Amino acid sequence: MSEVRPLSADDVGAVTALYYRILRHSKAPPPAALSAYFRAFYLDGPYRDPDIPALVHVADNGHVNGFVGIHSVPYLLGERRLRAAFCGALMSEDHESDPLAGARLLKAFVSGPQDISLSETANVISETMWTKLRGRTIPGYSFEWFRVFRPAGFAAALAGEKAALARHLAPITRFIDGKLSGRPSLGRFSPATAPAALTVDDADFASFADAVRKLSADKQARPDWENGYLDHVLANAVIKPAYGQAHMGLVKTKSGEPIGAFLYHLKWDGIGRVLQVMAIPGRLGPVLDLMFAHALEHGAAGLRGRSSPDLIEAATGRYMIMATISSTVIHAKDPALTEPFLSGNCMLTGLAGERWNRFFGGDFE
Repeated sequence: MSEVRPLSADDVGAVTALYYRILRHSKAPPPAALSAYFRAFYLDGPYRDPDIPALVHVADNGHVNGFVGIHSVPYLLGERRLRAAFCGALMSEDHESDPLAGARLLKAFVSGPQDISLSETANVISETMWTKLRGRTIPGYSFEWFRVFRPAGFAAALAGEKAALARHLAPITRFIDGKLSGRPSLGRFSPATAPAALTVDDADFASFADAVRKLSADKQARPDWENGYLDHVLANAVIKPAYGQAHMGLVKTKSGEPIGAFLYHLKWDGIGRVLQVMAIPGRLGPVLDLMFAHALEHGAAGLRGRSSPDLIEAATGRYMIMATISSTVIHAKDPALTEPFLSGNCMLTGLAGERWNRFFGGDFE
């Protein structure tokens, strides 16, 4: 009889192979570095909650045919401490013989002891499963945004993510973008000029962490960054070789007071991946403008990132494209706990979510 049970060390090989086949679309054996990271993240992580383990689905024949990656996040709701858990990779195979494996895994996850269950990578199928389990989609955190700086370069970089040949087009696209840059109709691709009273300073690890703590403190729901948790997250977040070099910036007033911060990864002539952008209330717009200018200066053809309600509001007039690629969803046994998340009075996604880990942007080859 099939069953759902906690991931064990003996399962890592089978789960890594499953992940490599289904999510990386490869028939080759998974690299040893990927298996090592699976074990380190899901079994040996310093903030792993043993009561909320990652789960495997075992078929009747004893074969592991499904997996849901789960990691715990210490959250604060006001001063109340909560246990939150994020559902990462949710996958199953042998759909014809066992079509409900994925549903069983998700049900087992949301039935766990955590106060809040979340995912920011729910596709259409898993989002439907979440809603059947009385989960809710959080619209303000469910968009992917794009900002184009150099149209030809952006198109080539986007194509280059699928085809290696397109990566060699940079000299041609720079020539085209140079010809286009003088046309008034294309002026909207240039970042807006931010107020002269604001500057951008490149941040070191400590100053960036300090800004994250301060800028998230006013949110009703936010991660509990103490006891080394933020240091742990940032240490992983800055290592994303598939996305490029990490750039951390602080937006400051003339007096040196930080009003915003951003972290993105970029390869020259590529599309930068924004992991985190944040600001004091009402100031995210100029922070975005300065981040755009910073990325363009460092060779970006464009940027992309995850939405938040305040970012959607600030996007007005900034020529940002919004698309739904995956949804952010929430489930809580006590529905009252979901209110700050549904209303946007929270820090969610980015450093507070799933995408800081090395499954996103890591190079395990």
